[in-house]
Amino acid sequence: MIKVPAKFSAVVALACLLASNAKATENGQTSYPVGVNTVLNGILPPPGETQFYNYTLYYDAGKFAGPHGESLVPGFQLKAFVDAPRFVHTWGTTLGPFTLSSGAIFPLVHVRADTPGGSDKRTGIGDIIVEPLYIGYSNPSRSFFAYLTTEISVPSGSYSANRVANTGRNVYAITPQLSTTWFPTPAVEVSTTMLVEFSSPNSATRYHSGAVAALEYLVGYSLNSKFQLGLQGYLLKQFTDDKVNGTPIPGDGFRGRAVAVGPQLRYMWSQASGVVFKYQREFDVQNRPQGNKFWIELCFPL
Repeated sequence: MIKVPAKFSAVVALACLLASNAKATENGQTSYPVGVNTVLNGILPPPGETQFYNYTLYYDAGKFAGPHGESLVPGFQLKAFVDAPRFVHTWGTTLGPFTLSSGAIFPLVHVRADTPGGSDKRTGIGDIIVEPLYIGYSNPSRSFFAYLTTEISVPSGSYSANRVANTGRNVYAITPQLSTTWFPTPAVEVSTTMLVEFSSPNSATRYHSGAVAALEYLVGYSLNSKFQLGLQGYLLKQFTDDKVNGTPIPGDGFRGRAVAVGPQLRYMWSQASGVVFKYQREFDVQNRPQGNKFWIELCFPL
């Protein structure tokens, strides 16, 4: 029987686990859907208002890259479709220039995985993410916006160590992050999100994925009050080793890395309502799947 690598998975917005039917394997990936936040990253709803967001992702990966970018897993294929509604409410209380908000994300996941250990597909709820507190800021000229928050992912998605595909990771994850949006001119937007994610060990496999840092970015230019064109993407780097039973994976610790870039089109039909279409092509990938992401993102006030 073919033995698959000790870390073996793909990002599916809020993550899914792959396993061979001979030996469970862990992904060491982020519960945070890296690549999602490239639209007015630092802006939150005004005090007393609630905003609805919906993130739809199709991810197609036909390669699992190894430590040197080589194809590591013969016959690897992953296709995932995710739809993730998100709600953010900004409370009426303000502290000078600072606002306080809370939110939650409820992903629905369909994933199909083909591996040397077998094939599987599964549909269901993913790992829910709660956002207890955002601390938002904007300068007096409203040319710079930022918020600081910590997201908490809870293992609500379906999981079994003996399945090839799961909709959950069977771990808790905590993700501090800082998002900013700067308008150097009224037509130009520069947005970033910087984050670090720490995951708990998987109690079923005793696999502990290493900590990951990521940067999401957008440079956008508004053609008029409705249309914006942009270049966006992300950089991801794992900076601690994956471990099994507390022992680091031999070699490079199976630390993941990825870079992605692509175009983005935003259309706003009102000041707080709009839709975004974007594409991200992954390259320079190590120890993780490599593929293409297609996003449709929608928002409007409730």
